Amino acid sequence: MERRIRLALVGLNFGRHIAEHELLDGHGAPHVELAGICDLDHGKAAALAARYGVRHYGTLDEILRDPAIEAVALYIPPHGRARVIEQCLSAGKHVMTTKPFEDNVPAARRALEMARSRGLVIHLNSPAPTPCGEFLRFREWEQEFSLGRPVSAFWETHARYSEVADGTWMDDPELCPAAPVFRLGIYGIADLIELCGPAIECRVLQSRTETGRPTMDNGMLSVRFENGCLGCIAASFRVDNGTPYRNTLLIHYEHGSVTRSIPCLNVPDRKIQIGLQTIQNGIPVVRQEFIDEAGRAGQYQWSEFNRAIREKLSIQSEYINRIVGTVELINQFRDQAVHELFQLSV
Repeated sequence: MERRIRLALVGLNFGRHIAEHELLDGHGAPHVELAGICDLDHGKAAALAARYGVRHYGTLDEILRDPAIEAVALYIPPHGRARVIEQCLSAGKHVMTTKPFEDNVPAARRALEMARSRGLVIHLNSPAPTPCGEFLRFREWEQEFSLGRPVSAFWETHARYSEVADGTWMDDPELCPAAPVFRLGIYGIADLIELCGPAIECRVLQSRTETGRPTMDNGMLSVRFENGCLGCIAASFRVDNGTPYRNTLLIHYEHGSVTRSIPCLNVPDRKIQIGLQTIQNGIPVVRQEFIDEAGRAGQYQWSEFNRAIREKLSIQSEYINRIVGTVELINQFRDQAVHELFQLSV
């Protein structure tokens, strides 16, 4: 029987959902044991620790000094996160974290290379450490039907947020550039880099319709990839059509197209639909398949996290490059987004 990883979670603003729906009761529970939690709000952390039946750690240092803790799940803001990850690595702890990994390219690469040099594991949900179910199928179709190179790619999601300014990093245009793209579209950035290759240029558009934050609530990112493919990532906090977080992906290749449709959150027993359209020997070919929600892109691969730690698997260069590639793209569009916001405010 698989021996679970003893893990402490830091940051309950985003991490509470992970604790309650993935670690205590969810697909992470067979692979990871939630042993403790920590948050700057000590009252909240203590109350939740009692409810969960786990230890309340007052500080990250307490976690890092505890030899019983094997790994840390970090759900803290991305700015400066690499420095905190390095603290965890220095204490010999493995790390699970979330998108976006960091907003500083050298810092991101330094932390990832440190993990590799020390034989420690860093995983995050997007980009994921191993190919997800739909992308594996796309690769099979690419080969089976000789689809050729990707030509254009489109990724979109939406929800409706009625947010107000609260003084957090999400109010800061430099820390949260083109906010919907940075907070939701980051999944699309990781997806398209994995499917279309390295990105070399981007342009960002953003607008404010009614958000109460200083940052924008409607965003679109266009991307040019090294292989000539052009991509578009659109995300919005202002769409309320009954399908929150519905996600669509379309990639046109030289000789065919693939699609992915992720239903909205309120659909029970969600299945991810993928499709292929091409021509083979002059005959149209159309395929449609379904995969489980747990196997799709953007999900935490807790079983792979356990396996990598137990089998002492080093972080691979390809994974490091994909993570850093998302950070590089963030850096490219951040300056554009901040400049555009300044122009709109004068």
